[in-house]
Amino acid sequence: MPIDEVIVCDEGSTDKTLEILAQYQSKLPLKIHQNPVRLGTYRNFEKAISLCTGDYIFPADQDDFWDIQKIERISTYFNQHPEYDVVFTDAVLVDEFGQVSNDKLWATFRFRDQQQKEWKAGKALEILLDGNRVTGCTMGIRKSFFEKITPFPSNLPAFFLHDAWMGIAAALENRIGFIPATYVQYRQHSEQQVGVRGEQGKAPTLWDRMKRPHEEKTGPYLKKYEFLHALRAEIELKFPGQSFEALDAKIEYWFRRSHLPKARLLRVKKVSQNLLSGYYHRFADMDAGPQGPFLMLLGDLIE
Repeated sequence: MPIDEVIVCDEGSTDKTLEILAQYQSKLPLKIHQNPVRLGTYRNFEKAISLCTGDYIFPADQDDFWDIQKIERISTYFNQHPEYDVVFTDAVLVDEFGQVSNDKLWATFRFRDQQQKEWKAGKALEILLDGNRVTGCTMGIRKSFFEKITPFPSNLPAFFLHDAWMGIAAALENRIGFIPATYVQYRQHSEQQVGVRGEQGKAPTLWDRMKRPHEEKTGPYLKKYEFLHALRAEIELKFPGQSFEALDAKIEYWFRRSHLPKARLLRVKKVSQNLLSGYYHRFADMDAGPQGPFLMLLGDLIE
């Protein structure tokens, strides 16, 4: 399926990007915009998408390879599923030279069979609040949907990018679907801004946990609560007056954990509230095993 337009927003490239693009202007429906001031990834994608005129829009990162059938397959999916405004796919991981690995993007992002079943059962928002699974270069979005959720939120942390916002915004009303296929080769290299690489730190011992300052334990919880609280405020601007149980429950859960008193006996009330609400089980890490919820409860009580 031929594309109707290619929109490029250049952020002040210092290599030969613009020179190379100029060679393709006679061969492609290419429109190049040079930003007078750097916007950053988040705002630059918002600008580029706003300049698109087609019904279906496909965000593109510069370092990935697309299957020749990607546009046709996702467009067909949109035509067959008018209930969805956003769709995303899996991807194959390759290195910077294009060598294909045996790894898939969804496996790395922990979007496994179980999460896919839960997604189809209506838990898309809850899954995305646990961590983004919607990668920009695999997405397709409807222009009408983009216009509904723009301008993008302004008061969220720098790690929260355009694809995460579009995924969550669509999940709020169950208007996001996925195709279990790989139409992108997701390229990993040493200088990319966002990727799947990470380092595993050494797990702290029980004694380490017991002797660390109380603020060191609750600090990460407070950051999660503050992020979700800020996200809720931004969502209220786009979806005024609507309640989103999964989001509100998670805000309540992290508020209690981030505001545990230093005195251990005084923690019993908040810990009991999370336990009776079922939050320790509901929000346990998927790889924690059956003992995970109880270890979190115990940690909140004694660490």
